[in-house]
Amino acid sequence: MLQTMRHWAQHWFLKGLMLFLVISFAIWGIGDIFRGNPLQRTVAKSGSVSLSVQALDKQFEDELAHARQMLGPDLTAQQARQIGILDNTLQNMIARAGLDQMIAKQGIDVPDSAVLDMLAAQPQLRDKDGKFNSDLFHRLLDQTHLSEHAFLIQTRQDLARKQLLNPITEINSLPHTITDNVYKARGQKRILEVISLKNDSISDTTTPDDKALEDFYHKNPDKFTAPEYRAITLAKLSTDDVAKDIAVSDDELKKAYADKAAELTMPEQRDVLQVVLQDEVKAQDLAKEAGASHDLKAAAKKIGYEVVPLNDLTEKTILPELTASVFALSQGQVSTPIKSSLGWHVVQLTKITPGGKLDFDAAKQQLGDEIKRDRATEVTTHTLNQLDDALAAGHSLEDIADSLRLRLIKIPAIDTAGKLSDGKDPQELPSKDDVLKTAFGQGSGETSPVIDDRNGNFIVVRTDEITPSQVRPLDAIKEQVAIEWRAGDQAKKAEDQAQTIASSLREGKTASSFAAHSGVDVRLSKPISLLGDSDPGLPTSLLPQILLMKKGDVITEKLPDHQLILRLTEIDDVDPASDETGLHKVSDQLTSQIPAELTDEFARYLRIIFPVEIDQSLMESLRQQGS
Repeated sequence: MLQTMRHWAQHWFLKGLMLFLVISFAIWGIGDIFRGNPLQRTVAKSGSVSLSVQALDKQFEDELAHARQMLGPDLTAQQARQIGILDNTLQNMIARAGLDQMIAKQGIDVPDSAVLDMLAAQPQLRDKDGKFNSDLFHRLLDQTHLSEHAFLIQTRQDLARKQLLNPITEINSLPHTITDNVYKARGQKRILEVISLKNDSISDTTTPDDKALEDFYHKNPDKFTAPEYRAITLAKLSTDDVAKDIAVSDDELKKAYADKAAELTMPEQRDVLQVVLQDEVKAQDLAKEAGASHDLKAAAKKIGYEVVPLNDLTEKTILPELTASVFALSQGQVSTPIKSSLGWHVVQLTKITPGGKLDFDAAKQQLGDEIKRDRATEVTTHTLNQLDDALAAGHSLEDIADSLRLRLIKIPAIDTAGKLSDGKDPQELPSKDDVLKTAFGQGSGETSPVIDDRNGNFIVVRTDEITPSQVRPLDAIKEQVAIEWRAGDQAKKAEDQAQTIASSLREGKTASSFAAHSGVDVRLSKPISLLGDSDPGLPTSLLPQILLMKKGDVITEKLPDHQLILRLTEIDDVDPASDETGLHKVSDQLTSQIPAELTDEFARYLRIIFPVEIDQSLMESLRQQGS
């Protein structure tokens, strides 16, 4: 998951520059993630502009909120820092500071009339009759936590940035010669002869003598080294376990229902289908066709897009830019294009779940769970105080667990990856990462303080015994060494045989002539291109090599258990006129990629004009917050 998130975060620089619509800017709140650092310290400079920790704090929290909308609500601030969102936030701030200084240098000024006209033109701020609605405007102010004055200042700043960037970002369409040629290059399909040779099919391996095994053993100690193991004992206190033993009577439930009548109201929820495009004209065409047919899914499929369902949306969980438009739709209605920081949204309303008060029977489970949770929290808090006192007094973990009714978990030997000595997972290992970090961070016989996993579980870890990492004795693993030796010998001979086959193919021999050989599989690949055509049986790491091959070229690749020999047999050109959907995709990609590349170049130019300095030691301390 972290790698996926890192890849996604890399695209934020452009998004940070392109947030032109006023509704996507806010004065961001909460400032506790950098606790312990003076908030007014300068973390970076861009030309004459200083960027404080406090400013970075506020904007990081807003970026975190956006990331949770994309990656899920469970994303923590620490995880966000680990995948680079904090660093991306600072780079976005530096980029905006450079833009604002260039705006001042160029003398770009936005009059009040332009600000008011822009606000009046926003579909999110107009009622059903198309008139500017002040109530919607003030609702937007509430959502973004901005005063009207601050909102107008921010809007003026956004418009000035847009005016500066328009010449390099406003690319509505590209010449057909560009899109056609790029489509031809990306769509060109390659078909290969694929010969696969299994390593274990090599039968003419010799039997190693004792000296060969001993030499192999000493040359490859990593293959035969046992990791460090630790025997540990855990004492676990769980709020959920405590709650299971708590009973709640019907009278208590009825009283809670009466006391919380105002809270037992469900907001209206809406299910929608959504398509996000980067081209406003295409979004308008899609909205028009989908509106006429009342079928966004079918209309999107025609132009090569898939709809994304978004269910159970409320006014608090939907993107702020979409709120007014989506909650003004009737059942089945398709919206006009709605602009956000992500692009142009076309939305179809598929279901409305009215809000209202839950009846007693529907609320019983929720109320009972809340009462149990509250009481369990009280019991757990009291037990934790007793646990801390008992640990401070030096009582044994067994005695503490017995007196406080904690659950003891004993694991005889575990490595840093959480595996037992037989390579299996332990039957139970709560809060795995925290427990392993603690167990391997203390000495033999030491007992940890209470670990709070933030999910209602509290764990104490005792490291009972440490078995150091060591190379296993040859006599104890001689059979394993022989197996590894044989596998290595087979791999080397299979590699040599693959090179022989490759040489024969280059000399004109047919691939089918090797089909009868033991352990050999011969087939034709599926077409491969840069438009998504691929062969699942070939490693994606080979794609760059395959795309550079000429017809008749032969390459080989070593894989863990087999060898690949590939010969390019066909290169099929494609006609842009025969694939309107694919051509649309290429056009959309180029329309978004070219402005991104130009914007990156402009950003690098701004860093030269307005030199950037970053306090790396301060940034490192901010990255480590919460770890």
